[in-house]
Amino acid sequence: MASVEVKVFPIEVLREFSTRIFLHFGVPKADAEQAADVLASADLRGIDSHGVARLTSYFDLLSEGLINPTPKIKILRSTLSTATVDGDNGLGLVVGPQANKIAMDMAEKAGSGWVSICNTNHYGIAGYYVLQALKRDMIGWP
Repeated sequence: MASVEVKVFPIEVLREFSTRIFLHFGVPKADAEQAADVLASADLRGIDSHGVARLTSYFDLLSEGLINPTPKIKILRSTLSTATVDGDNGLGLVVGPQANKIAMDMAEKAGSGWVSICNTNHYGIAGYYVLQALKRDMIGWP
C-alpha cells in the first residue's frame, strides 16, 4: 500500500502564500489579504474543500481573465435595510465580505440588514460571514 506524505503548515504561512497568489494577479493588497483570510478560516475549521486547496481554481480563473481582480463594487439599489450589490465580477472572497459589512451596517441602524449580490463568484465558507456578524454581537445568515 502506498503511503501519503502529509505536511502541516502554520496558518500564517498559508495566509501569506494565498495573499501572494492574489497579489500576483493584481488584486489590491487589502483585497488579497481579505481573500486569504476567508480561505484560511475554512482550513482552520477543517473545511479543506473551501480553503487554500481552492487556490488552483482561483489561479486558473484569474489567469483566464474570468475574474476581475480590481472590481468596482457598487450598490445598485437599497432601502434602510436591504440592498443589491453588483460585484463587477470580482472575487467572491472580496465581494462577499464587503456585502456582509453593508448588511451589518444596515442592521445596526435598522434592526436588520439583507443584501443580495450579483456578478461575482464563489464566496468561500458560509460560516465565515456568520463569524463576522458574531464579532459585532449580531446574528448572521449567509
